[in-house]
Amino acid sequence: MSKNIRYFFLLAAITIIVSCKKKTPDDIGLPYVPTGDLLQANFIDTFTLITHTCKSVPLLMTGQPLNLLGATNDPIFGTTTASIFTQFEPAFYYPSFGKNITLDSVVLSLALYNNGGKYYYGALAAEKFAVYQVSDPAFNVSSPYYSNSTTLYNTEIGSAYIKPSVVSEKIGTGADTLILPPQLRIKLPASYFWNSGFLDSTNYLTPAIFQNFFKGLYITTTSAPSSGQGAILYIDLTDANPFYSHLTFYFRSSLKSGAAGPLGRDTLFNLNVNTGTCAHYSHIAHDYSNATDINTQINDKDTMHQENDVYVHTLGGVRTKITFPNLKHFFDDGKKAINKAELIMNVEPNSITGNGTNTSTFSCPNQLIVWVADSLGPLVIPDYYEGAAYFGGVYDSIKHQYTFNIARYVQQVLNGTRKAEGLYIMTTSDYTTANRVQLIGGSKALNGHMSLAITYTPLRSARSKSPVKDVSKTSLQPVQLTQKQ
Repeated sequence: MSKNIRYFFLLAAITIIVSCKKKTPDDIGLPYVPTGDLLQANFIDTFTLITHTCKSVPLLMTGQPLNLLGATNDPIFGTTTASIFTQFEPAFYYPSFGKNITLDSVVLSLALYNNGGKYYYGALAAEKFAVYQVSDPAFNVSSPYYSNSTTLYNTEIGSAYIKPSVVSEKIGTGADTLILPPQLRIKLPASYFWNSGFLDSTNYLTPAIFQNFFKGLYITTTSAPSSGQGAILYIDLTDANPFYSHLTFYFRSSLKSGAAGPLGRDTLFNLNVNTGTCAHYSHIAHDYSNATDINTQINDKDTMHQENDVYVHTLGGVRTKITFPNLKHFFDDGKKAINKAELIMNVEPNSITGNGTNTSTFSCPNQLIVWVADSLGPLVIPDYYEGAAYFGGVYDSIKHQYTFNIARYVQQVLNGTRKAEGLYIMTTSDYTTANRVQLIGGSKALNGHMSLAITYTPLRSARSKSPVKDVSKTSLQPVQLTQKQ
């Protein structure tokens, strides 16, 4: 199984695994404690954590519930551009466009998706959106498409410089008035479609005939926002509401009383994006060339280089690798039952604004996720199955902090049933949001550095009632680190 496919199924598991409570945090180590022994809880938070930023793998974008469109220029994370490739299908087949009609106008409507109360990420402003016709004959709904995939397209059909509306909009007058939900509406030149066979009914006989004739559209932005500017829109391509996302032909008839068009008079005809029959995906381009610290880290393949700041960026951007080089020595003076193991990560305060309310232009993800690092790709950490209340990962906007309980993972590493290859920090919404976060790294010289705080119980030997030595009062064995100058 490829890393990309494996990563997709692991993230998909987040949405389908039912959270359940198997044991409380205080119970985690108890199965390892001999019956009748007196327990003495201990605490230690002096473990060494090596933190480093790595590139994420491309995401499988096929079948995602929303698409993304736009560009941001984050002063810390550089430039991100999101574009859309999509096929269409006619509202119905065998249309009769009638006689004495004129194609008055063509409008591409892209409905904005309410993604947790937000229709976009960044600083909403006018952008130049450009539309191209897809030319790739291999573009089809059965193929997988990733965040770095691309599809062949021809020259530009049209473009518009627009600030998208995030409120409902009224169009028309009198009996023809429509209230449209928030959407991006791009007017395209009617002459292009009039002269390209779009009113030839023989092109609308079957799905295969139509999609061979019209292979789809590529929609992108050609704007280059300045630092701290730009927005990425959340787009709902496939909603069944008749006033949502469509490519719409508006006709005008000279025969006002006759059956001039598909509905009998001046009328319209929609091309829709249907989930089961139309390929559609978002292409994401991250440019970290001006994000100096991130660029340096992702080009340094040695993840044992300690970094003062580390980064997590959605949409297949970057993730953080955490390694615990001394953890394996925690049993050197005797076995222990791990009651709780909190991985504590603080947000770099200079990377957020909005008085810490996470309402800044480039806000933090509402939740992060921890994966087990593996040579074949990330694995679900065992603590995840204990449920959200136990596992954690939700952003604390008061402390500016993310906290996870990874006691089961730590116990497995110490027992030797799991390799100590470290962890990845990513987001739970990698496919569907554009958020990012800068975290304080693991260097102990930093205030608020990333830490692992373990509450544990020493286990007495079956042959001796003497308690094991409390290593919380001693130093763990050193490890050779490579520190960048």
